[in-house]
Amino acid sequence: MAGSSHDESAELKSFGSLWEGGYFEGDPLDPYRSGSTYRGMGFVSVLFATYIACIKPYITPSTIALEIGPGRGAWTRTLLGAKEVWALDALSAEHNGTLKYLGNPPNLIYHQVEDFSCSVLPENHFDYVFSFGCLCHVSFGGITAYARNLFPKLKSGAHCFWMVADYKKFNSAIDRADPTGLWENVLPRRPLYGLLQRLFLRLARKHRRPPIKPDASDKPSPGRWYDAGSKRTAAMLREVGYCVLDDDVGSCLRDPILHFQKP
Repeated sequence: MAGSSHDESAELKSFGSLWEGGYFEGDPLDPYRSGSTYRGMGFVSVLFATYIACIKPYITPSTIALEIGPGRGAWTRTLLGAKEVWALDALSAEHNGTLKYLGNPPNLIYHQVEDFSCSVLPENHFDYVFSFGCLCHVSFGGITAYARNLFPKLKSGAHCFWMVADYKKFNSAIDRADPTGLWENVLPRRPLYGLLQRLFLRLARKHRRPPIKPDASDKPSPGRWYDAGSKRTAAMLREVGYCVLDDDVGSCLRDPILHFQKP
């Protein structure tokens, strides 16, 4: 700005005595121990991280979106900025309370389905697909049927994000989970908190979730997880004809989310 008396050189020199060894906020690649000055604000939920990575950049007023397994509609709410939002679910909207939860949005088209045929969907119509917390309860054969039957319903270039179950990643996440890191970032280091921390960690380890045992059977049972696996699912999607951009986006530490696209 013309006429400014601001001394840029002096401003830069004012940092000379600070941060010996280089300023370090924390390790961006460690999801468990940020060690940052953000403390309790240094963590976000995997749901919010997934929204930021997988939904927000892709939903516009011209998007035609499809969700598989909306349930009550928490994720559906994040899609309502699209021109149309179609939803497929094994249960009715009344059973799920979806329309009540969302306020009966005019751009939502909800279908209760009885198979994986996607027959209620128009051809060459959708440019975005999202599914979270649904396909993990669908057999690999069912996921494959969805992938094949959705292909002609998608426009070229459509982006898709699917969360599936992966026993290996699940067990690794359980093994790596470290409540100490979260504790250290939420509460200050004081003697009283040290006692509370020991009690908290004892309870956390006592109630630690056991690993999932391998199960090759696809026999249905209410709410079970099917071990689709990110690598196995990615290979299937490529065989169907999709371009797999990422076999795990990484926003969820426990479950993989695949990002793929129709060429």
